[in-house]
Amino acid sequence: MSRKKRPQSRIAKRLRCSRCGCFAPRDLTSKAAENWSGKWVEGRLAVIVCPPCQTPLENAEAAANEAEVTVRRAEGGTFLPDPVLCITGTTLEDPGTVLYGRDHLQRIRARGQAENLGLVSDLPLDTRCVPIVGGVMIYPPGR
Repeated sequence: MSRKKRPQSRIAKRLRCSRCGCFAPRDLTSKAAENWSGKWVEGRLAVIVCPPCQTPLENAEAAANEAEVTVRRAEGGTFLPDPVLCITGTTLEDPGTVLYGRDHLQRIRARGQAENLGLVSDLPLDTRCVPIVGGVMIYPPGR
C-alpha cells in the first residue's frame, strides 16, 4: 500500500521582532509597518525590530535612510530593495552588462541559491545604479 505524499507548499513565515518576538504586520507596506526597522546583511533582511524595541540610535538611522531615499527619488531615481540584479541586456539573448548586483551573483554561484532575487533587464547603457542601504537607486539616462 503506497501513500501519496502531499505536495510541499512553501509557506512564507511571518516576520517577528528580533528582540521581543512580536509579529510584524503581514503587509509590510501598510501604515502599521512604517515604523518597523530592518537591517540588511548580504542582500537579505537579517534583523527586524519593532518600534518599542528600537534604540534612539536605530530610530535616527532609520530616519536618515528614509530621508536619503526620499531625496534620491526627488532626483529622479527609483529605489529597488535587495537582492536585485540590474543589467543592460536581456538574460539569454543579449547578456549585456551587470550594472548592479555582482555580489549577489557571486553568492549565487558559491551557494547555489537564487531565492528572491529580483531582475531588472533591458536598462539603457547610460543608466546609473547607486547602492544605498537596503538596495539600489536606479537613475535612467539624462538624470
